[in-house]
Amino acid sequence: MRKAWSIVMLALWCTSLVGCNQMGVQQNAGSAFEQIRDRFMEEKAFSFHGRTKLVTGDTAYGNAVNFSGRKEGDDMLMKVDVSVPEQKQLKSLSLLKKNQQLYVLSDGAEDWVEASGGDTVFRQELNNWDPVFAMEQMNELKKSVLPLNDRNQEDDIEAVRVILDSTRLKSWLADQMKSQTRATTQSQGSPKLQVEALHQPRLKYALRLSDGAWNRPRSEAATVQSTEQPPVDEIIDQMELEAEYTIYYNRHTMLPVNMTMAIRSEYDANDQRIREYTQVETFFQNYGQRFSWPEPGQRGAGTGAGAGTGAGAGTDAGTGVSPGAGAGTGTNQQ
Repeated sequence: MRKAWSIVMLALWCTSLVGCNQMGVQQNAGSAFEQIRDRFMEEKAFSFHGRTKLVTGDTAYGNAVNFSGRKEGDDMLMKVDVSVPEQKQLKSLSLLKKNQQLYVLSDGAEDWVEASGGDTVFRQELNNWDPVFAMEQMNELKKSVLPLNDRNQEDDIEAVRVILDSTRLKSWLADQMKSQTRATTQSQGSPKLQVEALHQPRLKYALRLSDGAWNRPRSEAATVQSTEQPPVDEIIDQMELEAEYTIYYNRHTMLPVNMTMAIRSEYDANDQRIREYTQVETFFQNYGQRFSWPEPGQRGAGTGAGAGTGAGAGTDAGTGVSPGAGAGTGTNQQ
C-alpha cells in the first residue's frame, strides 16, 4: 500500500511539474510579447513592406494586396496596390498621414488631396496595413501568447504566436463595416464626400466582402435615399472568424523583423457560403532611419523617390522602401 501511494504521489508531482513548466513557457512568451510591443511602439522611424495572399475555395490570389510605407514619429506614408483579377486591373492608392491630417493621392493623379472630415474609408485602408495599428489591435484583442520552437539556435531570430479573441474580433469587424455604411450615407448629396464613397477599403478579415455589395440596397427598387440598413449584424452573426499573428523578432533588440497574420473566415455572401484563408506578411527594415517626405500643396509633389516593395508587387510607390527587404526573417520557426 505504501509503495502504491508513493507511485501515485510521484505521478501527481510529475504532472504538476509539467504543468508548471508549460505555464512558465507561456509566461515567458507573454513577457517577450510585452517587450516587443513596448520597443516597437517606442521606435521613432522605420520602413516596411508587405503582401496579402488570399485563398478562397479553389481560387488563390498570390498578391491580393501589396503595400509599402515608412513611419517617422506620428507621420506615415503608404502606398497600397489592390489586385482586381475580375477586371484584370491593379488599383493603386497612396496615403499620407502628416501633422494629424490625412492626404490622398489617387492612381494617376499628380497632387495630394486633403481628405475631408468624412475620411473614414481612407483611414480604414491605412489601418488595414499600418503595422503600428496592427500592434495596438493585437495588444487589445489578444487571447493568448504562445512560444514557437526555435529550430536554428545560431541565428538571432525568435518568435511568438499571438492568438486573437474571435468574439471581440468579430465585434471589431462589425464596427468597421458599420462605419463604412455611415460614410456611404453621409456622402449622399455631398460632392466632397463622394470622393470617399467611391473608394471601398479592403475588409481584411473577409476580403471577398470588399466589393461592397453588402453595403448597397438589396433591391433595384431601393434608391440611394433608402433608409434600409445593410445586414451587417446578420453577416457577422453567421460568420466564423479566427486570426493569429506570428511575430519574428531579433532577440537582442526585441524589434520585429517580420509579422505574419493568418486569418480564417467563413461567411455568407452572394447567396453562397464563402470559406476564406488570408495571410498578411509585413517585413521591417531601416529602424531609426530618417526619410524625406512629400509636401502636400506643392504641385507635382508626388510621393517622393521611387522604390519597390520587395514583396513581389513591383510597386514604385515612392514610399522609400528598398526592394528585397525582410530576408532572414526566421521562417525556420515552427
